[in-house]
Amino acid sequence: MLRITTEQSKESTKIKLEGKLAGVWVDEVEQTWQSVSQSNPRESVFVDLCGVTFIDAGGKQLLRRMHRQGAGFRCCGPDIAATVDQIVSDTPR
Repeated sequence: MLRITTEQSKESTKIKLEGKLAGVWVDEVEQTWQSVSQSNPRESVFVDLCGVTFIDAGGKQLLRRMHRQGAGFRCCGPDIAATVDQIVSDTPR
């Protein structure tokens, strides 16, 4: 299960995720991200992963694509932070 919440401000949009970024939920996050990105293409998108407990291979691929297209990430736990650090360092912009 994954909870997806979006919050918009004047400068950016935050996509907050809580739960497991895995399986069918990866597609749901991608749809949300595409919708946010297309509605305001110049706006920064940040993904809050503080509530994420697990990321599968599909979730990692999605985060790589998001990073390539300019998304920023916020992480709180050491496991998720290490995963995101690896994604960010391995992904050219």
